[in-house]
Amino acid sequence: MLTKIKIGSKFILTNLGFFSPYEVNFAITYRCNSRCRICNIWKKKPVNELSLKEIKKIAEKLGFIHWMRLTGGEPFLRSDYVDIVKSFNKNLDIYLLSTPTNGLLTEIIFEKVKSVLRFFDGRYVITVSMDGPEKIHDRIRRMNGCWKTAIKTYGKLKTLERKNKNFKVFFGYTISPYNLGMFEKTVNEIKKIIPEMNAGDIHVNLFQTSEVYYSISTALKGLYLKKMSQELDNVLKMKGKKLNPLDMVERKYLELGKKYLKSRKTPLTCNIFNLSCFIDPYGNVYPCTVFNRKLGNLREFDYDLKKILTSEKTKEVKEEIIQNKCPQCWTPCEAHQMILSNWLKI
Repeated sequence: MLTKIKIGSKFILTNLGFFSPYEVNFAITYRCNSRCRICNIWKKKPVNELSLKEIKKIAEKLGFIHWMRLTGGEPFLRSDYVDIVKSFNKNLDIYLLSTPTNGLLTEIIFEKVKSVLRFFDGRYVITVSMDGPEKIHDRIRRMNGCWKTAIKTYGKLKTLERKNKNFKVFFGYTISPYNLGMFEKTVNEIKKIIPEMNAGDIHVNLFQTSEVYYSISTALKGLYLKKMSQELDNVLKMKGKKLNPLDMVERKYLELGKKYLKSRKTPLTCNIFNLSCFIDPYGNVYPCTVFNRKLGNLREFDYDLKKILTSEKTKEVKEEIIQNKCPQCWTPCEAHQMILSNWLKI
């Protein structure tokens, strides 16, 4: 209850213009066992990534954070994933912990999630990548059998969801040039195997370019943008309107996504730097997963994120963002926080 009050008060304060960071998007590894067309992280050759010992040092000075995204690469390729979660759970009042996965390591993912649930009592969300019907999903991943394995992983994690009220598993669907118009067909194909599944069990986001994270710089143009907007209409129709907070935030993300596709500008005034930041596997800190402006390395700041977030360089980059000199994106990794901080205005 105390953790809910803490993060709830920060949501309220950000709506009133009083900002305090409460979320970190932390890529714990760039290792990946998939070969996606919409992401080039798998091409990176990870060297000297942060050790568990170093991550524990970061966690010890991160008490002001209440929302952790542990991403990758494929996060579950880290053998110490459970210990990483333990280190944050020990030092932070975590309201929400989320991790995306390609779902290829079914048994490993299942066992590690089950281990986390033995000690973690905050909200825990896993999203399993699902980017189309079987043939299209496997083509995007450049690997045969990915779709079937993702379905299996989702199904196993669902058994944990039924036993743990604080745990939820979703599919994660990225609308890209490779699956335009395929959302409804994807839902229908999954339902043949998981009849109880519906469109609300799929989190949807828009394909983004990012040199700092995805290592993709090719911009979308013309017809793709129009078709992506049409697909968003279909997704919104299929999902319907629900009153729980998670669905309300995602629906607003999709609605504002239509504005983004039309203008190619962030549809809300970007204040992300007052809310969260991105840490890569080497300890480099960036404003977000898209803006390629390195603020500092945690190894050089005594593993203290607050020292970087209050540095002179950070103040300079904040001014750049205020002047709209950032890349202009609309990725849920940052958009969800912006929506929550602008909820009264919206």
